[in-house]
Amino acid sequence: MLSSLGQQTRKDLLVVDVAHLPGNGTPSTETVLQFFAPHLTIKGSTWNELSLFQKRGLVRNRQLQECRTEWLLFADCDMVYHPEYFERLAAELGRAHAQATYMLSSGRMSNPIEQANALVDQAISTGGCLVENAYARAEALRPRIRKSNVGAGYSQLINVRHAPHDGYYVRPEENADWAWDERYQKARSDIQFRRRIARTGGARRKLPRWFTFQLIHLNHFHDREFGRHLEDQR
Repeated sequence: MLSSLGQQTRKDLLVVDVAHLPGNGTPSTETVLQFFAPHLTIKGSTWNELSLFQKRGLVRNRQLQECRTEWLLFADCDMVYHPEYFERLAAELGRAHAQATYMLSSGRMSNPIEQANALVDQAISTGGCLVENAYARAEALRPRIRKSNVGAGYSQLINVRHAPHDGYYVRPEENADWAWDERYQKARSDIQFRRRIARTGGARRKLPRWFTFQLIHLNHFHDREFGRHLEDQR
């Protein structure tokens, strides 16, 4: 994902906030952040309390509160973007949605799991952080549409100034996310946030289909298929 962001035609448009546990992954998240610092405006948000981090709505609460950009895109870290994605997105937002109170979203293409796992494993085995031509390599796996445009948590875009978010993603006492150590990962707060914005900001709107076809999901096995929390690296 970060490689594809660093390979954008207008990466100057981006400010990236990565929420993570300390010392996690191979290479570690901290190592990856340090590598990309010269190439992207990027920062890490470290969470030491697993009990809080495992509930995505609580993580996104902090990210929303700390956001200082005009637009905020909540995304998952297994997404890969076409090199022109954010240049075109900025043009689309300025043209048609400059004062949007509603949420915008896109669908996505999705790779076959086995091929996506092999691609990620190959990248990790090199010991580096940069994946050359990230989008082209993901596209070569011939992704198909596996997720329609429903405003799921991998693509939730709001105008921070105009959307009626009230400074939070979900109220902690109302957060419906499942805890990893109790069941497995399921981010129900995505639905709560989407519905809350729609109630007062207006019905969610879909970005043009180009944005669906140029967004690739590095598919993977899911917790629900195994009944426990998995840690496949993305």
